[in-house]
Amino acid sequence: MVGETTMNLNNESTTAAPNRVVQGMGELMHDIVSLAELQFELVRNDYRAGMKGLLVPVVLLLVAGIVAVGTAPIALLLMAEILIQVAGLSRASAFSIAVASGFMTAVALGVVGWSQIRGVGRVFRRSREEWIRNLNWIKLALKGSPPIQSQHVDDG
Repeated sequence: MVGETTMNLNNESTTAAPNRVVQGMGELMHDIVSLAELQFELVRNDYRAGMKGLLVPVVLLLVAGIVAVGTAPIALLLMAEILIQVAGLSRASAFSIAVASGFMTAVALGVVGWSQIRGVGRVFRRSREEWIRNLNWIKLALKGSPPIQSQHVDDG
């Protein structure tokens, strides 16, 4: 018809745009997979370091338990007998002092072991911080904002 325009069906921009989108999504997925691999490696390294840090407190607690179960009753009886013979205390007073001393020793060993175990949980701090940075990067990349370059600090 007169006055009508015809469409140009050979417009190259329609084929180039999907190709760029596919290429961009491919690059984004590659980056996300690379981040996941690095995140897994960091968690694995933190886990190994945490297990090494957990060994000493667990051994301390086990030794404290063995000492308490094995030698403490005999040592406390000996202490009570010494108090009876040397200080001239009554049996009840001497045994009370021995029990109190044994209890305070067990509490002190338990507190030392517990305080060292509590510190082991901080070993995954790096993994948690890096996970948060990675998720924020992925969100920005999916949103279309330019991702901010990561600043890595060497923990040595």
